[in-house]
Amino acid sequence: MLLTPKHILTPFLILFISLTTFAQSQNNLCSKSAAYCEGKVTFDNGNTYLGEFAYGVPSGKGLMKFQGGSEYLGDFKNGKMEGQGAILLASGDSYIGDWKDGEADGDGTYKKNDGSSFKGKFKNGMRQGKGIVTWKTGDTLRGEWQDDKLNGKAIFEFANGDALETKWQAGNMKVKSTYKKENGQKIQGSMNTIFMVVDMENDFAETKEAMVSNLQLAWMSAAMEFKANQNYDLAVDFLMAAQKYGPTNPESQAVIAQQIKAIDTQKNNSGWAQLPKK
Repeated sequence: MLLTPKHILTPFLILFISLTTFAQSQNNLCSKSAAYCEGKVTFDNGNTYLGEFAYGVPSGKGLMKFQGGSEYLGDFKNGKMEGQGAILLASGDSYIGDWKDGEADGDGTYKKNDGSSFKGKFKNGMRQGKGIVTWKTGDTLRGEWQDDKLNGKAIFEFANGDALETKWQAGNMKVKSTYKKENGQKIQGSMNTIFMVVDMENDFAETKEAMVSNLQLAWMSAAMEFKANQNYDLAVDFLMAAQKYGPTNPESQAVIAQQIKAIDTQKNNSGWAQLPKK
């Protein structure tokens, strides 16, 4: 699941590392008077940079290794990540795409260490515009984000051909949803109502297991969106629904328990695509 608001994810998810202060140590090989130079420097904060400089500041292509274990390879401008680049975080998460003024800005893909990903538009380190979340199972969530918050219609498309249409406003999910089976059958209501219909009506007996699994994924994904926007209470509520009503296989239950614990102990870490601040 995406472990997913600004400054934090701003989860989704903020991509921001400030490189505005470049207090340089004695190992800097490039003169501040040189319009172009290639060299290496270690900064007072422990970060190291290897690449191109302009007047003593990283500009051009380079590799930045952050004291916390993250690494960025790509373009720099006036000491900040700008242009095309990729970053690998110490957590195993990664982002590749466009950067501006030290933040993800433009087209890009953020991939979580569990294999799930978000591909779409970013602005000032936040998801902005149309995008798609994809899980390693092949299930997807298509929607539009505004300031890292889902806004408008969002559709879960499941690997078995079913879909769940939901509506969001500034990161808040509307109660009424529509579950559409591949054969055209529809169930409308809250996700809890949809689950009860699937659980009780014989019409869905043959596909009940798959439908319940799909609803569990939707609960978990919605929870990550709430977490990304620091709505921790709703995030926990949706995770508990996924835990209670979804399949009881050990893998999914372990992921849910891990997320509930993470929300409880790391409420200061918000942002879908957060980079550690330096």
